[in-house]
Amino acid sequence: MTTFDLRSPDGRTQRTGTLTGPGTLAPGPASEPGVQSYEVRLTPAPSALPGEASAGAVTLRWTWPAEEAITLWRATQDSRRNLPTDWGSHCEIRSVRSAPVAALVDAQDRALLTISLSASVRVCDFAVGVNEETAEQLIELTVTDVEDEAFTLRIDTRPRHFAEALRGVTDEWTAELGNRIAAVPEVARTAMYSTWYSDHQHVSAESVERHARAGAAYGCTAVIVDDGWQTDDTRRGYAYCGDWEPTSQTFPDMAEHVRRVHELGQRYVLWLAPPLIGVHSKAWDRLKDRTLGFADGEVTAVLDPRYPEVREHLVECCVRPVRDWGVDGLKLDFIDSWARDDVPPAPDGDCTSVDEGVERFLQDVTDELRRLRADVLIEFRQDYVHPRLWQFGTFLRAGDCALDPVENRVRTVDCRLLAGDRAVHSDMLLWHPQASVENVAQQFIGALFSTPQVSMELDALSPEHEQVVRHWLGFMRDHADTLLHGVLLPSRADARYTQVRAVGTSETVVAVFANPVVRVSDPCTLVVNGGADGRIYVEGAEDRPVELVVSDCAGVEVNRTTTTPTGLWAIDVPVGGVARIVRI
Repeated sequence: MTTFDLRSPDGRTQRTGTLTGPGTLAPGPASEPGVQSYEVRLTPAPSALPGEASAGAVTLRWTWPAEEAITLWRATQDSRRNLPTDWGSHCEIRSVRSAPVAALVDAQDRALLTISLSASVRVCDFAVGVNEETAEQLIELTVTDVEDEAFTLRIDTRPRHFAEALRGVTDEWTAELGNRIAAVPEVARTAMYSTWYSDHQHVSAESVERHARAGAAYGCTAVIVDDGWQTDDTRRGYAYCGDWEPTSQTFPDMAEHVRRVHELGQRYVLWLAPPLIGVHSKAWDRLKDRTLGFADGEVTAVLDPRYPEVREHLVECCVRPVRDWGVDGLKLDFIDSWARDDVPPAPDGDCTSVDEGVERFLQDVTDELRRLRADVLIEFRQDYVHPRLWQFGTFLRAGDCALDPVENRVRTVDCRLLAGDRAVHSDMLLWHPQASVENVAQQFIGALFSTPQVSMELDALSPEHEQVVRHWLGFMRDHADTLLHGVLLPSRADARYTQVRAVGTSETVVAVFANPVVRVSDPCTLVVNGGADGRIYVEGAEDRPVELVVSDCAGVEVNRTTTTPTGLWAIDVPVGGVARIVRI
């Protein structure tokens, strides 16, 4: 056992941590006051069988007082926004699921303790929870799979906004990965159409071309063709996955179809689920003994990427659409299906772990795709948000949350906080054809700080819905510099973000959800009413003349005035509307 010391910036709080297991620990460089780091090197242990993960594992353990914390921020999609107990806080991090970081946050949005591991960690158990015996937080990190057998533990005890603390983590990951990070084509930050909620598996060449034409008229730049193009079975299952060839009934000539979409000015992104292979696929008999087990009853299995023949099959399936049909990118789904426990041995495999096999596959396929076209688009989906995947994906979509603007808000903001410069997309926007115009606007406001994906029959919208959709797609496009590139400062992580603020170079956009009191200090602030009340209260604008312009959920101006507010300023803003406050 090895010990290491931890201390708060003021030196008042000190604790001693321990490292157990086959590894060594040494102090790392002190990047900033209040940030401590330790370099850990694992002592390799021989595998029991070829193809199994190394048996070497190290555990880092310490306690820390954080009595003002009210929530634990984690990268996991289904985070419960609570303070878990130490015995209930264990979270297995994989290179294809979640990320090795957590922050204890107080009611003033300050991170009291931010813990992270370097991007070299592929697999670890990451636990931060309340120790009932001491009323302190117990941190226990067990690392089992690491690139090059070395990683860094980073501990930030500075009380600062949790978004700023998380940016410090992503800055470290960015520096660590360097030029291994995939470039993000600018088109990845522009609105796209997805066929999933509008078509599900009933998608066809005709419907895709119709959506592409309608999407172009609304300013979308790409159509994402989801599940269904590869099968005539429309029962939402995956028993026919694995060959990744277009069905002749609904996609009779894929290359010609893609060409027609391109003529509409749209990029073409095609869905595949590489881990999955169905019992009715042509590849099943050849690869059925190269799986990790069944994932969908006994009709769909998960392929084992530790075998070179599996990776070769998958690379060909992923490259073929770009090489032979001219598609512009891939939506690679179910990647987190490879995060399986108790995997069988792979005696003929050439990787020490499943995670290494996944990364070899992703490296091979992205290398080949980028050889074919440098600006290829690769969509990943939350929960695979690990920085190791920055090497491969170009945009990240929030996990599925149909018709739920609150969950879309939480998931897109969570992704943004940990994405560095990665492009983050909303889950596909959906609403009922008879929904109120305010409800339609709320779908966009929930996705405001991300790139929107839309999945409605756009050419069948009512005139009222059409006006709202055009307004909000235009608003998100016109203010993209602030919304997507500004400094993101969400409030109250424990309450699912009651306000979200993006501070740009020339303006600030604040979306109000559950807290109607907004502080303004910048020359130009746009306040978006994402709540249920038609009144917002402004502080910080008193005793100075301002111009106020208020518009409704469809962008129609309803009030314009010049005034000098005094005290707490009450403004009537329609639900789904915007108040533009400009200091004169």
